[in-house]
Amino acid sequence: MTKNYCISENIEIVKREGGQLLYYFAYGSCMDESSFARTVGKDQYQLLGGARLKDYRLAFPLYSHSRGGGGVGDIFPDPGGEMEGVLYRLKPAAWPPLDDREGVSQGHYRRMKVDVIRDSRTIQAVTYTVVNKSDREFRPSPLYCQLIMNGAKRHLSDAYCKRLIREWKERFGMEWPIRG
Repeated sequence: MTKNYCISENIEIVKREGGQLLYYFAYGSCMDESSFARTVGKDQYQLLGGARLKDYRLAFPLYSHSRGGGGVGDIFPDPGGEMEGVLYRLKPAAWPPLDDREGVSQGHYRRMKVDVIRDSRTIQAVTYTVVNKSDREFRPSPLYCQLIMNGAKRHLSDAYCKRLIREWKERFGMEWPIRG
């Protein structure tokens, strides 16, 4: 049974029995809905759209051999900064396969609560963050960047999409469209 608890008029926390949050903030390959649906199942979520996370930026401090090999995304503290991502509302059954995808049991990522902004309201959501961050960033693979951009183009601002392309060029020497 789902219950809504309003803490203030601008903050909504949705909880179910046991206190598990049902909102998920995706900022990497999970922004690509077809990739996300293959992980959790098409009937296990509702895609709400773009959301913003203040005081963080997208970084790539973990190397992964999956998705073409290369850096994979993380939220990295950036006071005064802001990043965008896709907000989903998940059914409880979606969490175990999502944890598996993110390598939680292997110690790659862990869940983290964040406050995101969607349609001028603040929503407490869960996202994933890298457990053992490298001191440097790894160049993401073209496939991984394409998954990010698939979701970004559909759900995030044009300005953020252009920023991603600019940052990938500046930080990794990647031209868009990216070729493998």
